[in-house]
Amino acid sequence: MIKQLNIIKNTLALCLMLLLSNEARAGGLYIPNTLQESINDIDSTIDKGLSEFTQMTQESMERGNTVIFNQYTGSQYKLKQYQINAFNTLYTEGLANSTPEAVTAVALDSLIEDKQYDYEVAKESLIEAASDIAQVTEVAQIVATGNQEQVINAQEYAVTNDLVEIKQDDVEQYNTSIDSMLEASMTKNMIEAYSQDIQIVDTIAQLVIDTQTTQAFFDTVTITLDELNPTALTVAWDEYSMTVEGDMQDYYTQIPNLETMLR
Repeated sequence: MIKQLNIIKNTLALCLMLLLSNEARAGGLYIPNTLQESINDIDSTIDKGLSEFTQMTQESMERGNTVIFNQYTGSQYKLKQYQINAFNTLYTEGLANSTPEAVTAVALDSLIEDKQYDYEVAKESLIEAASDIAQVTEVAQIVATGNQEQVINAQEYAVTNDLVEIKQDDVEQYNTSIDSMLEASMTKNMIEAYSQDIQIVDTIAQLVIDTQTTQAFFDTVTITLDELNPTALTVAWDEYSMTVEGDMQDYYTQIPNLETMLR
């Protein structure tokens, strides 16, 4: 009798250890951080339940089979509450971010990154043109202020290295780069400001929905400064385009020496 009680005691202790171990693992188990990870986690649990657990228990139901499972056998196949909580939270966030307005805002944010890239490209072009022009002016400085020997050497260096003038190509590259940097800056910040304007985002989203061109919008959309109105943006995609404009006065900086420029 004592031996049987010890066996029962040890069996219960083992079951308790398994139960506590499962609970501990559930408390510290991998928690998915994205909706896709959560979907995979739940699908994996269900797949095991439908295959392994179902096959195992199906075999136990055949006549002549007397295998009696431990009462905790099914715990590893069950969906845990933390899995459901994680999924529902991530899915709710996903749905909230899947409205036409929210997805349009994401597209606008992507265009902001494009303009930041365009700015950096234009800046590199500006630096390159400035460097080419500086090589000419540095030689010219020697010609203007150097002694006779320096001037002669500078003249020879200029001819040998084709630095006898500031090339028009460098001037155009320099000035065009300034225009491109300014356009990228203006467009980026106008997109940023407009993306915070719910009415404008709703207007764009509604036109995309009405024209049934959602995928085309996200695949081909471009945003540029309106040619006739620098306070407006032209949003174009597929065969559609629209001009959006808001109250931008608070975003514009004062033009330095404006009166002098207008004289």
